This record gives sequence, C-alpha cells and structure tokens, in this order.
Amino acid sequence: MKYLDPVALARLRNLELRMRRSASWAPAPGGHASVSRGLSHDFAQHRAYAPGDELRAIDWKVYGRQDRFYVKEFNEERMVTLQLLTDASGSMGFGSKWELACRLSMAVAYLAAAKGDAAGLTIFDTEPRRTVPARSGLGQLEALDAALAASSPGNETSLARSLEAAAGGLKRRALVAVVSDLLGDPGAVVSAVKALRARRHEVLVLQVLDPRERTLDYSGPVTFESLEDRSTLLVDADAIRPAYAAAFERCQKLFEAAFHGVGIAYGVFSTDVAWDLALGRFLSLR
Repeated sequence: MKYLDPVALARLRNLELRMRRSASWAPAPGGHASVSRGLSHDFAQHRAYAPGDELRAIDWKVYGRQDRFYVKEFNEERMVTLQLLTDASGSMGFGSKWELACRLSMAVAYLAAAKGDAAGLTIFDTEPRRTVPARSGLGQLEALDAALAASSPGNETSLARSLEAAAGGLKRRALVAVVSDLLGDPGAVVSAVKALRARRHEVLVLQVLDPRERTLDYSGPVTFESLEDRSTLLVDADAIRPAYAAAFERCQKLFEAAFHGVGIAYGVFSTDVAWDLALGRFLSLR
C-alpha cells in the first residue's frame, strides 16, 4: 500500500484511537471494549459535561457535591464506524500537504481497523469526488489506500459546502475525521464542522499545513498563483508579512476556541514535523 507501508505500521504500533462519546452502534460479535454512555454497562469514569451530551448521562450526585456537571461513561462491547472526510481541493497540492493528508487518513483508518472497527472514506473538493463505504476488516485498508492513491488535489472548493454534502451521507452516528487545510472563509468552515458535532457525531479535525503558509517565508516581490482557480496576485512579501502572520494566527485561534468549545478534537499537522509523533500527541490529548 502506498500510504501504509511497513515503516508507517511500525510507527503506529503504540497508538490507539478511542471513542469518547456514545453513538447508535449496533453491538457486534467479537466487538471490542470501548467507552460510551450506556445505561446498563460497567462504569468507566466521569468526565466534564460538554455541549451535545445527553442530559440523562449527568451524574446529579456529583453535581450536588461539586456544583459542576459531570457525565458518566461506561464500558460496552460495540463496533465503531470511522468516517474519513479528506480534502482534495487544489490548495492541498501545495508542498507535501496531500501526501501528509493521505498518510494521516490511512493511519487513523488503520487504528480503527486494528480494533475491528469499520472505516469509510470520502474524498472531496467542490463536492464528494470518491467514496469508499465503511466496512470492517484489515482488507478494507487496501480499498482506502487505493482510493487515495488514485486521487490528486485539484479544482476549487467551498470547504463548508463540501462538508455539509459529505455529512448528509452519514445516516448513523460516527467518529468523523476531517483531514483538510481548512483554507476558506473561517466562519463558514467553523459552522460546517460544528454542524457535524450538532448531528451527534464525534468529530476530529486534523488540519494539514505547510510551514510557509504560517510564516509567508518569501522575500521581495512575489507573484502567488491560486492552486484552485489559477488567479494571480503580485505582492511585496516583506511588506505584508507582519499583517499576514497576525491574520493567520487569529484564524488559528478562532479554530481552536470554536472547536474545543463544543468538544471537537482539533490538531495542527505541519509537513515539516514527523507525522507519527504529531498524531501520537494529538490522540493522547483527546
């Protein structure tokens, strides 16, 4: 497989993908133990209440003692469905972002498949371009890898509209992993991602960036060409760098505050940082 080679598998050996919240999974024979908010299963732990949690899961005794809302989580046997939404718009072709996005997509899929969970994939730009229906089994990884290997970044995109279209195809609650550079109208992007959470999916956002997008590491007059609509813009990189960097950081802080505020796991993955180390940190902080 192109994006899941023996070196990648070795890097993933000590990582684990775990659901935090419940969803309408059907118990499956041989399913693995995972954490959910069942009512008739073994108690696992308390965690702080997050918007979207069911009120019936609140532990009112703990609230009475601490004056803060906590919900109970329980262990149950179930199969989880992972749905990958991988951005293949033109901007993902900058540097090695597309390769990183594919490796992250396959790494998350492998962690799901290794536990017996189902994994599916939607590759999108202006609309869902290629879909691999969710199935369990390690053999599913070959289908996912083949779909990514057969795709390449191109075309314009409205990330918000594409996410809404992809979400419309999710008939059951799922663990949804959005792999994208999130370039576009920040407010619209936030609204579209939060809409996935509002549908009771657990959501992971893996933002893929090239370090040059953060720092504008160019000098003097530079002509930039859009990777999506091929329009050009001539600028003095030195003159606009401070304002550009400030605007970029404001956007990143907006994403972090908005996503974390509704219980969405959000991580930034840079092409100049080892992806397995970054993924390990991301999963450990969920």
